[in-house]
Amino acid sequence: MKPLHTITGKITFLLLVMTGLSLLLAGGVSVWSLHFMKRTSLESNRKLGEKAAWDAETSLEDMAGEQLYTIAMEKAGYIEEKFNAVAACVHGIAAQAQDIYENPKKYPDREVPLPVKGSTILAPQLLWSEQLSPKQGNIPGAVPSFTEEILKLGNIQDILVQYNANNDMVSSAYIATKSGWLIQTDYIAGSKYSGDLDVPDYYEAVDRQWYQKAAAAEEGEIIYSDVIRDVHKGGNCIVCAEPVFLRGEVVAVAGIGSYLDTVNKAVLNTTIGESGYAFLIGEKGQIVVSPKTEGETAAFPEKTVDLRSSENEALADIAADVLNGGSGLEKITLDGSEVYLAYAPLKSLKWGLITVMEVEEVIAPAVAGQQQILALGESAAQKQNEAIRKNFLLFAAVLTFTAIVISLSGMILGRKITKPILRLTEDVGRIGSGNLDCRIHIETGDEVEELGNAFNRMRVQIQEYVENLALVTSEKERIRSEIQVASRLQADMLPKAEEMFKERVDFSLAARMTPAKGVGGDFYDFFLLDKDRLALVIADVSGKGVPAALFMVVSRTVIKSRLQSMGKEQAKQPPTEGMLAKAAKDINNILCADNRNEMFVTVWMGVLTLSTGKLEFVNAGHCLPLICFQNGAYEYETFLSGLVFAGMENVPYRQSEIRLHQGDTLLLYTDGVIEASNAGKELYGKERLQKAAEACRQKGAGNTPEELLQAIWQDVAGFQKGEEQFDDITMLAVTWYGKGVLKRTGKPDMEHIGELKAFIESSMKAQKISLKTSLKIQMAADEIFSNICYYSGATEVTLSIRTEETAKEKNVVLCFEDDGIYFNPLKRAEPDIDELLEKRKAGGLGIYLVRKQMDRVFYEYKAGRNRLTIYKQDTGQEEGQQE
Repeated sequence: MKPLHTITGKITFLLLVMTGLSLLLAGGVSVWSLHFMKRTSLESNRKLGEKAAWDAETSLEDMAGEQLYTIAMEKAGYIEEKFNAVAACVHGIAAQAQDIYENPKKYPDREVPLPVKGSTILAPQLLWSEQLSPKQGNIPGAVPSFTEEILKLGNIQDILVQYNANNDMVSSAYIATKSGWLIQTDYIAGSKYSGDLDVPDYYEAVDRQWYQKAAAAEEGEIIYSDVIRDVHKGGNCIVCAEPVFLRGEVVAVAGIGSYLDTVNKAVLNTTIGESGYAFLIGEKGQIVVSPKTEGETAAFPEKTVDLRSSENEALADIAADVLNGGSGLEKITLDGSEVYLAYAPLKSLKWGLITVMEVEEVIAPAVAGQQQILALGESAAQKQNEAIRKNFLLFAAVLTFTAIVISLSGMILGRKITKPILRLTEDVGRIGSGNLDCRIHIETGDEVEELGNAFNRMRVQIQEYVENLALVTSEKERIRSEIQVASRLQADMLPKAEEMFKERVDFSLAARMTPAKGVGGDFYDFFLLDKDRLALVIADVSGKGVPAALFMVVSRTVIKSRLQSMGKEQAKQPPTEGMLAKAAKDINNILCADNRNEMFVTVWMGVLTLSTGKLEFVNAGHCLPLICFQNGAYEYETFLSGLVFAGMENVPYRQSEIRLHQGDTLLLYTDGVIEASNAGKELYGKERLQKAAEACRQKGAGNTPEELLQAIWQDVAGFQKGEEQFDDITMLAVTWYGKGVLKRTGKPDMEHIGELKAFIESSMKAQKISLKTSLKIQMAADEIFSNICYYSGATEVTLSIRTEETAKEKNVVLCFEDDGIYFNPLKRAEPDIDELLEKRKAGGLGIYLVRKQMDRVFYEYKAGRNRLTIYKQDTGQEEGQQE
């Protein structure tokens, strides 16, 4: 046994003591743990079950509440969307009627047929008030004489049929005059007769609630009636109406009746779990639609039972909140049961939708889960007791065996390792104190000897390193500082568009350059030759690093100086053809002189005339630019390029010219973009660059040059996926706007027609177009957009608006552009509006109305897109300017 003051003795004694203490502690803790676990096992399982049930109940309540609220919002939005579509139709009828009253000479006389007995076919029908019917002897109810008013209004019957046929919410569409006439379209013409008379029943429109509410409304205001009984069919319905004014007085009311079947299906089909349902309350607080036939939420649409006056205060508060436009989720007591109640408003109708689900159903899974957890816990406790006993015996045996092995190993290894380690420690201490001449001598034949040899080699290397470190560090720091200064100088040399052209609105410009090294050979430049001409330059010097950067400075200085001289020459005398090509030849000769290192530079330089969009340019061996046209498609400029600058003296260059249109974008770049590579050595390429530019425009990005460059840079970086950049990447983009144009692009979907109308209306107000002209333009735009949505098969439609002003007149120009199938509506023959409706062929009436309302309509098919342009001269101030 080794003495305790030796390392071997200490190691052996320490291991034995630790092993003994471990055995004692483990044994005591194990015995105590067994008794403790037996006492707490069942209690822990019980608490776990309660906690799990509580968490599950809380989670289920939150999820059910969110689901209920989401359903309420979605259903309310669906129902309101249906009625908004009806309101749009009513507005179209009112606008057409107002134009007929204001301009009767534009329209021919057209008779409206009487209802056909027994007919169930959609058709226009003429009804009238008893006050208009003449008396013929003792026979009442004769057909009155047609007045000019009803003959002119006969031109509106086609739009009534169109709205009735194309909207499932429209059960009947009509225009009722103050004088007593009514033009109506529906499928129940046969219900207009009673008895054996050959004339239809009288219809007193002015006595109907919807007429009276509309007659009291403001011009352009949409009203909704209460839930009323249909006169002819007897079902529950709601009427949407708008007054028609002539010289400040109501002369007629446009209306559409909608049966509540569609709304009933949306509400009654709302099921959440087994007990959940939804119900609808009207403007006066009455329950309009509900699956319940009894209780607090039963429906009595013909009775005005105001839910806001309910004895259930919580339910009354919710009804008041939702009718005031509020939405939310509450837990209340309803018919003696605790329920969740979510609600959302139908703002245009001033109605509210409420969804209901019982709390007991929500928490039922949590209660069942708690019982299951408790049962599983009881079974697990029994198995736990047996497992603890076995594990304790195994643990004691392992600890005993481990203590014996550790004791023996400590004694053996301690004696073997201690001596050479002590010697190694002494020698390393000398080296660490700075004695690099000390040599370690250990001959154990194992890793300790290798460690000693390693220290000897390290000692020699440290000596050499210390000698060279000062020199290397000093040189490296000098080079790094010079590269940083050069990089900053190079970046400062390049112009910044955001600082130079803050006041320009006729064009927008952005550029960026990212060198592969600290400095690079790419550069760009842009500057005004005068107020109307913008010079654009992008170039790529051969090679990389400092030599390329120096040649880049020389090239940029020469190019800018020569282009500015050309601009001054053109200012003194009329410009001559090929001046830019001559400047390119001069630049090349200057750069060729004293070019002993045989460097060269590819250059694209051009001059954009900002007043006309004319772009003159010379391409000296550079990449072909990308041009984005008005339709959003990018195409490469295909003019041939010439020889690089500094390649050979006296080389002639070709000057080319293209013309940009308003909104066109020119993208210039260096080969560092298309030659960027990924881990598979695949090049980025021109095709991928074009697709990236088109994709960012389609996603709503790329509307400005800065957004375009940012999107392309992100796409290139994503393609490289962290691979090293081998070449400088430089891009320059400029968009020419000219006088500017208002433009909006979206999907051809009738759901967005409200957004389209708002855009047109705001544009008309911004350009101070008269109200009369604005209404006509909106009606024409509604017809054109509807045709694109229903028949073109397009996936994208763009509407652009601009004004053309002369000294004598002001025209509004709207252009619809879509990517649907080719179709020229102007080649279609005009419909015979005097022909009977049953004999007339379908289609063609909408574009006929557009051509009648507008001053000029023009169609063209360009770049795979239909383009329909309408022109309308503003009528001026006589109808009142839009405020």
